[in-house]
Amino acid sequence: MVAGAHAYEPVEHDPQDPEAVRRVTYVLFLPDGRCAVPAQGHGGAGLRLPSGRVLPGEDWVLDTSERVPLMTAGFLRQRVHPFAYDGVELRLYAWLDGDRYRGRRPHTRVELFTGTPQEVAARLADRTERRAVLDAARSFREQDDASWFADNLRLIQPAYLRAATAEGGSGFGGGPQEWRARRSMVVDALHRDGAFLDIGCANGLLMESVRTWAAERGRAIEPYGLDIAPGLAELARRRLPQWADRIAVGNALDWRPAGGRRFTFVHVLVDCVPPARLGGLLRRLLAELVEPGGRLLVSAYQPAGGEAPGAAERLAALGMPVAGSASGTGPDRTATTAWLDA
Repeated sequence: MVAGAHAYEPVEHDPQDPEAVRRVTYVLFLPDGRCAVPAQGHGGAGLRLPSGRVLPGEDWVLDTSERVPLMTAGFLRQRVHPFAYDGVELRLYAWLDGDRYRGRRPHTRVELFTGTPQEVAARLADRTERRAVLDAARSFREQDDASWFADNLRLIQPAYLRAATAEGGSGFGGGPQEWRARRSMVVDALHRDGAFLDIGCANGLLMESVRTWAAERGRAIEPYGLDIAPGLAELARRRLPQWADRIAVGNALDWRPAGGRRFTFVHVLVDCVPPARLGGLLRRLLAELVEPGGRLLVSAYQPAGGEAPGAAERLAALGMPVAGSASGTGPDRTATTAWLDA
């Protein structure tokens, strides 16, 4: 939608002119699909959706959509998707999927009213916001794969590329010690020497970390990487020139390595594909990319205070036989890895 519209209207993409978005209103979705809205504040006038101004110099996707939900609802977004625009107010409406947050970033602690979109809409004081919740729910429910991956790419690639640290370039908000505490559980699954493919490798930090951590335990690991974002794959190649020819660009749903090679270990995140696609992805990876006797490692990361299930719970819910699991140190369940034997 372009600037100049005169009312709340559905959109497929955000306005391209930065001046066309002055304010963003959010509809929040928790990991279990419930809709959430702050239950306190707003002078007792009734529930209102989280909303905030786009500050000078902010990118509404990267900056505003992190700051406003944290400071109004104690909510950390995973993805953000615009679905409506008001050209008079220069207000964009977007839904977020994410989770409650109780970590160290600045945030508010507020009770959330949660329920189905219909239940939440019925409690809202503003008619346009009631419509927004129902429109957001429809957009959220009907989103296709192409749109899902486009949202991820729009958010993750620029955020990681502008990070000032190696950890930030791999999507992690802490420093080296915290990185090790919340990621080294991955090597608990490495029961022998072999090749390790990291799906969603970003800047390659986990590739090199796993090699180092495994060596400390007497395991020889040769790392490989795959990422859907070309800019991140190129960053990984620059950081790790010795492995540049091992880092590929592709979508985990259909990527196949040259020559049909397989890997002793394949590592993947639960949120690297749409939730409905996870089971199919894991079965394909086991059948086509993990070598006999190898393992498929599945990790789940979530913010402190989040409610999403851990990796082993996710696999069990899919009816997959969990061979083992491990947790990182730090806040409970913020980092878990489970594995499946091939």
